[in-house]
Amino acid sequence: MELFKLLNPQMILAQMVCFALVLLVLKQFLWRPVFKVLEDRRKMIEDQIQSIEGVKAETVRLRVEMEKALASIEDTAQKRLREVEVLGEQKSREIKEKARVEAERIIDDARSELRFELMRCREALKGEVVDMVIKVTEQMIQEKLTFDQDKKLIEGLLSDLEKANER
Repeated sequence: MELFKLLNPQMILAQMVCFALVLLVLKQFLWRPVFKVLEDRRKMIEDQIQSIEGVKAETVRLRVEMEKALASIEDTAQKRLREVEVLGEQKSREIKEKARVEAERIIDDARSELRFELMRCREALKGEVVDMVIKVTEQMIQEKLTFDQDKKLIEGLLSDLEKANER
């Protein structure tokens, strides 16, 4: 109980009044500015979150657009690749056709040359045969011939003809 004796009611009342005054002053000059700063900070954070959400949405939209653009580019590349393949096949066919025509021309030229050479060889062979026949005929006329000699001359003529054909 001695503790209660030490307590002075005026002192307690004065302390309560001082405490209330300090509370009023703190409320007026400290809490309002602190709460205002906290409220401003909360609004700023909300604005930043909304801004971030907007940026996220924009990023998603841009990503979708990019994917569409890439798909479009890939489609275009595939179309161009097919066009190039078709053009390559056409060029290949054209080159083959030109080569075939050129080969036919070369073959025709070679055939013409062969015909000419064949005709020339026939003419040369005819000339040789005629010369041999004339030679044999001269020999037959010059000599008194018998059947055996005639046979030998004709066989010689035939062997000469075979040799000429082999050339």
